[in-house]
Amino acid sequence: MRRLLRSTALVLAASAVAALPGTPLAAQGALSLQGFGYPTGQLSTRAVGTAGALGETDAGSPINPGALPSGGRTFFSFQIDPEFRSVRVGGRDVNTNVVRFPVISVGAKVRSRGFIGASFSTLLDRTWDASYDDSVLVSGQKVRSTVATAVRGAINDARVAFAWQFSERLQAGVALHALSGANRMKLARVFSDSGTFGPLAQNTTLSYGGTAVSAGFLAVPVPHFIVAGSARLGGAMSTRYDDTLATKGHVPNRYGLSVVYDGIPGSQIAVRYNRDQWSRMRSLGSAALLVNDATDLSAGLDIAGPKWQDVPTQFRLGARTRDLPFGWAGHVVKEQSLAVGGQVSLARGWASVDAALQRAVRTAGGVRDRGTSLSVGLTIRP
Repeated sequence: MRRLLRSTALVLAASAVAALPGTPLAAQGALSLQGFGYPTGQLSTRAVGTAGALGETDAGSPINPGALPSGGRTFFSFQIDPEFRSVRVGGRDVNTNVVRFPVISVGAKVRSRGFIGASFSTLLDRTWDASYDDSVLVSGQKVRSTVATAVRGAINDARVAFAWQFSERLQAGVALHALSGANRMKLARVFSDSGTFGPLAQNTTLSYGGTAVSAGFLAVPVPHFIVAGSARLGGAMSTRYDDTLATKGHVPNRYGLSVVYDGIPGSQIAVRYNRDQWSRMRSLGSAALLVNDATDLSAGLDIAGPKWQDVPTQFRLGARTRDLPFGWAGHVVKEQSLAVGGQVSLARGWASVDAALQRAVRTAGGVRDRGTSLSVGLTIRP
């Protein structure tokens, strides 16, 4: 039994350092949960309603520090994003769900032209469960058992940003990022002959740490056209297995650009391009981990709606196509999504409630993963 326990611990350690989808896909329940996890996009509910198209110009999305002055005044926002997933593999459907709190942000005006902001957002979310049947040799005897693995964790991005409004047509900002998080993993083996062999369990923690800097701008080169862009330069990143240094790599670089037309009163039409260099994380896992850089394209509308009992409203639509960073069975995972959302102002503009519904389809190697997410955000402007 001592030899079996040691083997169990080694298997768990290897899976922790590799961060690989070594368990069956159907057990995990989603293509989006491969590798180090699912990229949430770090978008506020407002930006989610346009499928990410407003990400570069939205003060509540911790992407472009140059967009902070767009908040107008002091603001605080947070959101909750439950997702319901269904994946079909080999004629079998597996349903799972997860609840995320992907963005919390606050911003404040400093003097007449300065703005400061702080945010806490999820870069990669990794939560899944897996189980499979297995047989092991114990003292020369083959014994049947069931192995169950559970992973709970994420890589989070804590950002502090400063922006300056040079004029009504130009604003820019810079930010510092501290990335941290942990994957808490549990491996359990239960034997069919429970009267002879007791269950085994092993818990471990894989933690992450890294830094990055970012900069961005928002400009109005001609009336009614807004151009906004940002870039993140990733620094060193490392993983630690139970307080022992395991691997080293780098935080992914990122750059994006949005163009927005606001010639219709109270409305905006936006397109966005974004590129993430996820391959900089490859050395954090094993050589078998499929990591690819990802392109993200989106387009969306934010339209002024009718007033309801003198309360202004907004309606939003958007479409998005992108690659996910971690592949499956040698294939890059593709994701297409449609979004619809809206906003209701409260307390004479001192607060607002946003909601967005997003339907995503992910495909790779003949496997189809469908996800429906609901994002609800509250913004307070004291």
